[in-house]
Amino acid sequence: MPDESYDLGTHRTAFLSFLSFLKGTLSGQTAIRIDATWCTQAQSLQGFGEFSFPERVIREVDLERELPQLLDSIGYTGWPVALAWGQTDILFELARIYDSEIQSAAQAAYQRDYMMLGFKSWG
Repeated sequence: MPDESYDLGTHRTAFLSFLSFLKGTLSGQTAIRIDATWCTQAQSLQGFGEFSFPERVIREVDLERELPQLLDSIGYTGWPVALAWGQTDILFELARIYDSEIQSAAQAAYQRDYMMLGFKSWG
């Protein structure tokens, strides 16, 4: 946990810096390896495809409807009725710092996902 000097403005600045770092890293402009926790979804799917093509890709907007169908198709009945979204262990919610500058930086970092997977603006 950061100390009390880490406020919302500092968090926003740090997040913008991280997105700038991601843009360079994800586009191969740094020598830093692309970590699986921040790689593009397109890169992740491409990586899976080296072993086996996914039979189904479910977009987040369709997850609540399609995941129970998928589980039903394999006979799994232990799935909860509703999905629990969100994290509870975050210092500041994205909504508190989100604006057009954050959106542009995220889109620049994850341009491939926006193009290939049809991502829309978050806000």
